[in-house]
Amino acid sequence: MKKALFSIISLVMVIFTLVPTAFAQTEKMPEWQDLVLSQEEFNAILANNTIYTVNEDTRASNLIHAFAIAISKSGTNTLNIAGKTTGTADVVKSGFKEVVVQRRASSSASWSDYVTYEDLYIDTGSYVLAKSLTVPNGYQYRVTCIHYAKKNIFSVQKIDNESNIIQF
Repeated sequence: MKKALFSIISLVMVIFTLVPTAFAQTEKMPEWQDLVLSQEEFNAILANNTIYTVNEDTRASNLIHAFAIAISKSGTNTLNIAGKTTGTADVVKSGFKEVVVQRRASSSASWSDYVTYEDLYIDTGSYVLAKSLTVPNGYQYRVTCIHYAKKNIFSVQKIDNESNIIQF
């Protein structure tokens, strides 16, 4: 009996040592860096996409005056992100509720979230976003965001927006 039990245990040990062990390599989520840009460089990135000025007749809460988000390519794998949320004079907090970098393998593929940043605010009426992010090649990238402006606890405005598309 001992011999049979020993044989079974030995056989199981041999099988487990022969079976290759696969470890999933987790992709490290990139951290974005502050991007120092001149006003001309910032405007050049924003020129890649539409800069919206909100008409007072179409605004429900009259808090966001202008907003924009755009991306550009720098070097072989650096994505530059530029955005702004400009509130009216009575706005006390502005920025982005959410900024999502998305990617896809081809034009026919669907977008998937690559990295998400939330609650990017400043206690003034205008927020400027200038960041860079190192990304892998072989994808198309875009940024979606929610512009945010707050006058008081009862008066908040949010506007969805989407950047241009860049191929790496």
